Amino acid sequence: AIRNNGCTNDLESVESKRNAFLETFNVKDIDEFSDLLATGKIRRCNELESDSLIAAAYGRIADVLPHCDEIECSFADCALIMTNLSLPQSSKNIELDDLFKTIDSVAFEVASESLLHLSDDLPSPKSLMARMAMLRALNRRARLGLPWLPVRPSQEGSAIFGGLAGFGPPLERAGRSFDSNSQSIWVQVPSISARLRKCRGLLFCSVKRSFVDSVMDTTATPTPLSHDEYELPREVRTVRVNRLKARRAIASDDSGLKRKHSVFSQLQREMRGWSGATLRRGFIAKGHGGQKRAFKVKLVGEGVNDYSGPYREVFTDAMREITDIDSSGNTSLGILEPTANNQGGVGEGRDLFLFAQSSDKKNRFDEVSVHLTTSLSTEEQHLLTTFSSLTQKQDEISREIEESLVFLGRLVGTACRHGIPVDLPLPLGIFWKRLA
Repeated sequence: AIRNNGCTNDLESVESKRNAFLETFNVKDIDEFSDLLATGKIRRCNELESDSLIAAAYGRIADVLPHCDEIECSFADCALIMTNLSLPQSSKNIELDDLFKTIDSVAFEVASESLLHLSDDLPSPKSLMARMAMLRALNRRARLGLPWLPVRPSQEGSAIFGGLAGFGPPLERAGRSFDSNSQSIWVQVPSISARLRKCRGLLFCSVKRSFVDSVMDTTATPTPLSHDEYELPREVRTVRVNRLKARRAIASDDSGLKRKHSVFSQLQREMRGWSGATLRRGFIAKGHGGQKRAFKVKLVGEGVNDYSGPYREVFTDAMREITDIDSSGNTSLGILEPTANNQGGVGEGRDLFLFAQSSDKKNRFDEVSVHLTTSLSTEEQHLLTTFSSLTQKQDEISREIEESLVFLGRLVGTACRHGIPVDLPLPLGIFWKRLA
């Protein structure tokens, strides 16, 4: 009983200290809150960059705190973490140390890794928490409003703004050589979707994930139930995959055999005429462990039934094949190619890959380009450079690469819809961050 009373007293003492600490973060009125927002920006950063850094750090902290996402994360815990980060060691007292011990040390480590390089430019903890409170309020509304806002570029589907060649895609899709300079050359039509993409760093990962999940659920193709609950409906097609032949082909030195008999190539041939709606199915069969599926897998010569295991394995095998490197240092299927650091074995990201390009990079004007370049106007040169994917000379190899890359996207999208983790080692900066 004495021990229980002691624990109760300790908890009450910590709770009183915690309440006293939170009183220092009370805001009297809207004017004080406005002043805190104005001073809550990280120095040497503009407002958008500052809020994006704060949102990213806040998201990482919320990931390690127990039982919470960014929107529902404990304000007191975040305030303690920010205070610990901003105060020098000499300023910390025993009361704060007692409060810091109530939080997992991993959260402090994550906060230090995220913001320590900006420690000299950080505002006061109270101002920083005011910005976080604003970001939380924004994301609460964004979670409800995102489904009603356009996210596609305004140029898409427009033959005026994006379709100079009659295709109607946005500039980023029409020109493979698109870069930041193109933004100053071409008219960027102002739109809600453009502003939303520009400010995507302010949205928490949980908000983005919930939005993507809702989109996938809404666009899933409905599948009627079979008469026998243990049988798959006829709409769920069967794909035959010979993994034994694929392994022999990958182990050989014949690039033609690899591209013909690999699991990736077999899937591509089997699904060549399939529509997007077929791959958007998410049927869950009874006795299959709750695994969503768009098709059934028949593993030739292995004598196994597809109760979700073979379905997941073909995705894993296909991803492993496209990153397999042969004795010459090139990928076996030629769909991806190693990055410069990967090829040289130096620097960071030695295990990363890029989308492959055809070795024939000549365009349709190469035969006369030497004599024509000097006669082209500046505007014509911009057209030729920016829309290189449309003016590029198409050969059989480049067409095969483009078709394989399109199928790779469909395969990864299907795996994402069905909760199957796949290893796709693409660079963070030039690929994944553009998606996030």
